[in-house]
Amino acid sequence: MIIKDQLRAIPLPVICRREGKDCYYDPYRQKLVEVTPEEMVRQKITAFYEKEYDVPKDMFWLEVPMSYYIQGSRGRADVIIHGRDEMTGELYPIGVIECKNEETFLTDQTADQAIRYCDLIGGRYILLTNGVELKAAVYDQESDSYIYMDHIPTYEEMLGEEMIPELEESNASSEDEFVRFTMEELNEQALMEQYNDEGPWIFGLESPSWLKSFSVNLFQCLLDTDHILPPYECPVFELIQDVGLRDMDYVNGGGGHFHGLYRSFLVKDRFGEMQLISMSVFGTDPDFRGENRKSYTLLNVAVDTLKTSHNVLQYNLDKYACLTEDSVKFYHNGRMGRRKKSQVLDTVQHLGAGLKLDHKGIFIGELPTDRLLYLDDKKVCPLIYNLIEYTLLRDEVRKKKD
Repeated sequence: MIIKDQLRAIPLPVICRREGKDCYYDPYRQKLVEVTPEEMVRQKITAFYEKEYDVPKDMFWLEVPMSYYIQGSRGRADVIIHGRDEMTGELYPIGVIECKNEETFLTDQTADQAIRYCDLIGGRYILLTNGVELKAAVYDQESDSYIYMDHIPTYEEMLGEEMIPELEESNASSEDEFVRFTMEELNEQALMEQYNDEGPWIFGLESPSWLKSFSVNLFQCLLDTDHILPPYECPVFELIQDVGLRDMDYVNGGGGHFHGLYRSFLVKDRFGEMQLISMSVFGTDPDFRGENRKSYTLLNVAVDTLKTSHNVLQYNLDKYACLTEDSVKFYHNGRMGRRKKSQVLDTVQHLGAGLKLDHKGIFIGELPTDRLLYLDDKKVCPLIYNLIEYTLLRDEVRKKKD
């Protein structure tokens, strides 16, 4: 099947610069990836198969190491398509897409590589493409071989006829509707404690009652993808895209893990570099490494590069957030690991756009306490923008040589 014209009609992600390289923000892997001819085909064929053949977005895994499925296995598949087990909810592989650039012919060697991956993971379908042509083959048990098909299989066909009713039923209820707490519920401490205990801690055990309620409000604000952070530009950065939620695990220098759902934003810094900034709220573990620490509430902000990621701001809400009559004001003293506070303060003073210095330190912004928080609320946006700005300026300080 010739698909060149169809793929050309599919837009690629916006090209941006990171570490001197052109890159995309990949909506499937949810990270920055380097632009290559193969990556262009990978992005287009995945979007094409999602749009034309009804594969749910979260059923695609891109550039998957074979060792993920079979320990010690070598190689990395371009795209693996999955199904979902109706009983357990777990994903299982059903097919492999092997991508080559437009200058490469689809040969028996290309098919052999896809077959090897498909056999290894227990799939049934292989698809081969170079961005011009698309071929599909299915495993035939009687001949113990892959037979080329005269059409491109839909997702339902790849799952198998016996799975179609279950698929339709599961799609209707596969995602639970996200429901925010009301202000009345946020003020019910027993409900907040129950909510905290049922998942990753959102607030610390020793945080005051008002902060527990406020932290849940802020956390759910970040989870609420019905509300998108509006575009924004200042001398320090330009907000390119609110990319929504990502399940991430960021580790700090002390070995602490902060794993959970983060709200992520794609921004261009003042040097023209693309940055992926993520933030979430956590309650810290008092028994971390057996050190019997205090359990407080933390706003964690991290930055992803092309290959690595790191925490930039671990904001202790118990220590720095100030409750007033109708708002919570966010201050910080500029503390940053081994760097001198004066370096951070000087950087903010000279380069800060939304950030301000006063007698209490760096004023980041404030949030109201009398309403639910939403990212597109004019009372909320400035704080999120300033957190992004502060993260970028702190990262500049981190990169400077002594």
